[in-house]
Amino acid sequence: MIKKINISIFIFLIHISVYSNKLISGIVLDCKTNLPLPGAEIIFDKNSSNNELVLSNFDGYFELVISENIKEIFIRYPKYKELKIAISDNNNLGEITLLKRGCKK
Repeated sequence: MIKKINISIFIFLIHISVYSNKLISGIVLDCKTNLPLPGAEIIFDKNSSNNELVLSNFDGYFELVISENIKEIFIRYPKYKELKIAISDNNNLGEITLLKRGCKK
């Protein structure tokens, strides 16, 4: 019985180490008003045919779980420039301001 439990724990630990994921979060804001942008698309596999994405909530907040091999995400919103963000060790991206015509950088 103990041998079966040890094998189960071992398989579980291998599964965790092979498929390590991290949680990324942030808030998407408008460049002029600094208000949240609900419904912004956060895409983390742009080259995939199914384009996995997450939408920001009413407060512009988003969370997504990505694998360790994902190095960048893309944020889109209608009439705004698409933004590419490099993923580092920091899991909280903080406030992300999207730019559109008439906004200063």
